[in-house]
Amino acid sequence: MKLFKKALLATAVVGAMGAQAATISSDAKKLSAEGVALKVAATADTLTFDIVVDKDHPSSSVITLNFDSNVDLSSTAGVITGGAVTQGVASGTAYAGDVGFDYGTGSFTFDDVKVTNGDATKGETDSISFKVNLGNPLTANSAFRVVLGNHNYGGTNGVAKVLVKGASTLSYVSNKADKSVIETGTGTIASEVTQFGFKVDTQLDGLIMRDDLTSFVGTNGTAVKTDALKYTFTNDESLGLALQNVNAKINFAGNFKGVTTTVSGTTLGAASTAAAGNTAGTAGTLSLPTATGGTTPIAVLDSYVMTTPATPVKATYVNTVDFTNGSTSTVQIPVTGDVEASVTVTSASNATVGTDGYTLYSKVAAGEWAVDATIINVPYVPVNAPNTDTFIHFANETDKEVDVIVTAIDNNGVEYGPMNLGAKLAANTVTKISEPAMDTLFGLKGATTKLSVTFNIDADKGDVNAYAVSQNDKGRTEVSTSQQRGN
Repeated sequence: MKLFKKALLATAVVGAMGAQAATISSDAKKLSAEGVALKVAATADTLTFDIVVDKDHPSSSVITLNFDSNVDLSSTAGVITGGAVTQGVASGTAYAGDVGFDYGTGSFTFDDVKVTNGDATKGETDSISFKVNLGNPLTANSAFRVVLGNHNYGGTNGVAKVLVKGASTLSYVSNKADKSVIETGTGTIASEVTQFGFKVDTQLDGLIMRDDLTSFVGTNGTAVKTDALKYTFTNDESLGLALQNVNAKINFAGNFKGVTTTVSGTTLGAASTAAAGNTAGTAGTLSLPTATGGTTPIAVLDSYVMTTPATPVKATYVNTVDFTNGSTSTVQIPVTGDVEASVTVTSASNATVGTDGYTLYSKVAAGEWAVDATIINVPYVPVNAPNTDTFIHFANETDKEVDVIVTAIDNNGVEYGPMNLGAKLAANTVTKISEPAMDTLFGLKGATTKLSVTFNIDADKGDVNAYAVSQNDKGRTEVSTSQQRGN
């Protein structure tokens, strides 16, 4: 029973203490999260916040504001100064050196401002304390404003000297003259938000015509030569500690083998200023590198260099890239695989980003180009191997014959096709493609060869299924196909 009563008492005490909390409210400074991460140097600034007390503070009470390690009350402009407070009760304001107070309509006043500039090299933080002046107390639910720096409340009006280096929380504690605690509180005075935004508004979704391979499937099955990719990139250099004069690279990675001159236009439009507060920067350039051969993917690169106008840049770039295969082109449009976008800051005038740049976004889905057909790859097909027989069965479960186009690569790096299988897959029938048939199809002339064979089948997904087998005198082995692996 005694334990139960003690528990109730402890709960009541905790609840009472929780209710006795001063509130620190302010429009927290918004700092660039990327600038903080890249250690952009803070510059001397003014810091403003409001405090609402929950309890009565009698005269001679001492209020102490404790800052964390991300706030420094000194800079090259000097250390925040305090001292005796010069009152201006008629206007509800007062100041002591660089520290300004706004009492609003309150009748209370403060005095004896002391600034403690801790030694950061020793892990010390800074604080400011002041007393509730003799006369009127600071009553419960009263509010006041503190301005550190250029307060414009009189005297020299204060000097901006505060350095804010990252997200920061201010702690409040008040004590009576006998040192007993009146109340405590905490509040955010600076937060970190991303400086950049990126999204793919329209993904690549071109379906390559399976009986053409140089065009996309358009409306009503017509052939079109263009697929559009649209994205939006934003940069807000008006944030505190923002990266300035940013050069950003936007990269779309996929298998774009053979795509060398498919971008319509090489100059981007100026930044969109439709959104409130946006300021146009200088447009970057758009380039599409030439593939170096093989299967090495290439990428679309966009570079934006933001200029510094009279007011900080808050720019939104919207760009549409039209991939166009020439009207008479015989170049096959590649199957890209999943295209992924990434955004990297390659340089900034006020930070070092490193040789590889600073990654903002990665692995953002940007669509793909795929053949409008059933694609089945059999990655291992030994042909003409001693004492080995390999064959592939196709089950056409539709009511019509189906065309098949074949491509392959071998263990010597030779590419085959595209070529027609030579015979259609009969309707509602299982058709066997034998090893001799593959020897003839690829012109191997009996040479022992290991193939990876891809079948481009003129049918919807699931209508035709494949089963590959390789067998010798030790038994039969099923060869897994891309269809069975789900890719």
